[in-house]
Amino acid sequence: MFSLRPSLSVLIIAGTLTGCNPDRPSSDTQPSAAAKASATRATPAVVTVTANDFSFDAPGQVPAGAVTMRLVNHGKELHHAQIMKIDEGKTMDDVAKALQNPGPPPRWVKFVGGPNAVAPGGETHATSVLSPGNYAYLCFIPSPDRVIHAAKGMVRPFTVTGGPSGSQAELPAPDVTIKMVDYDYQLSQPLTPGRRTIRVENAGPQPHELALLRLAPGKTTADFVAWERGGMKGPPPAQPLGGVVILDQGGSAVFSADLTPGDYALLCFVPDSKDGKPHLAHGMMKTIKVG
Repeated sequence: MFSLRPSLSVLIIAGTLTGCNPDRPSSDTQPSAAAKASATRATPAVVTVTANDFSFDAPGQVPAGAVTMRLVNHGKELHHAQIMKIDEGKTMDDVAKALQNPGPPPRWVKFVGGPNAVAPGGETHATSVLSPGNYAYLCFIPSPDRVIHAAKGMVRPFTVTGGPSGSQAELPAPDVTIKMVDYDYQLSQPLTPGRRTIRVENAGPQPHELALLRLAPGKTTADFVAWERGGMKGPPPAQPLGGVVILDQGGSAVFSADLTPGDYALLCFVPDSKDGKPHLAHGMMKTIKVG
């Protein structure tokens, strides 16, 4: 997330070789229509993923279907939890071998979202629909020394077991849908203050992510990018509130966030498939106002 990352293949190789706050009440007094519709759906399983410097503490098995990953950051650095699926018959060792060659990740490696970054002491939630198979959590965020956390051992394999049916395979109903395209975020309607459930859909031809940040008063999205590029020195000009890490083309996920009036930023740090530059360098960073 907070990285002008090199190719995804380099990051996954590095991670593979090294080893495998209470919610605030919404300001709303009445539930939205989307929230009422959500009540008729099956409640997703909740899995707590604890991020440390530099490891994940999480269950080794997760039930299939809609799963909410609750990411709790107990480290001293920013962390996220990228969910990567490895197709049947493949292992993390196969990933390491295949990705030693230059080029994009093999087709049997899939990125299915996961909770994006929060600051130390924070937590966030993101929901994905997971089918049975082998997966791993990875953290692609770099430390101030520019070494990504996956290369420091922040990789944890897990398996998804069982089989979802009906509403168990449905994402929670959202308040707002954000479509990711090359290179923009398209909101179905403006975001408003309160506890919001946001659906993220990748409608572009290549992988994208959505990082949500609350900008400090007087600060801009460009200020945050400059802070990140400068080695994260001094007070950050924005507070990370989660979002959804990388989704493959056609993928979707849901996350929740408490929004107060102010300015926010949406950013994508995924490297472009053509020139390797982060998508924000192609204009995929958007400032929005809430309230």
